[in-house]
This record gives sequence, structure tokens and C-alpha cells, in this order.
Amino acid sequence: MNMTKLIYYGFGGFIGFVCAIVINIIFMWVEESGNPILSNLVRNHGTFGHYLIKLFNYLPLFGVALGVILVRILFQDQWENGNIDK
Repeated sequence: MNMTKLIYYGFGGFIGFVCAIVINIIFMWVEESGNPILSNLVRNHGTFGHYLIKLFNYLPLFGVALGVILVRILFQDQWENGNIDK
């Protein structure tokens, strides 16, 4: 793996992480404003609600993974054809 691919993957992971953090902050602000979306998950859905809240807490890690996967999908043709430095 060369340096160009690592930079692209790192940038994709960073953008995914930042987007996930922003989504996390928005949900936190909604909870603080008095609209209990996440806390109602446990009351309405029980164990499945606990599972969803745990998944929501790992959203930044999913954002990193999805950012890297998105870069892989978007730039795969350029890397295979040699349009981006190898």
C-alpha cells in the first residue's frame, strides 16, 4: 500500500468520524431540549432499545469504517487504471 492510498483512506475515515460526531451531538442536543428520543428507546423497545443505544454510542467508529469503505468504492477505478499515483 502506498502513501497516496493511505492519505485518501485517512481522509475518508476522518470525514466519517466527524460526520458521526456531529450526528451524535445533534441527538444529544435533542435529548437535552426535552424530546427524549434515545431514552424512550429503552421504554418502548426493551432489550432491543438497549442494543440500539449501544450501537448509537459506537457511531463514530462506524463512521470511520464507512468513510474508509466509501473511499475504497469511489476511487477503486482510478487506482486500478493508474490515474492516481501508485
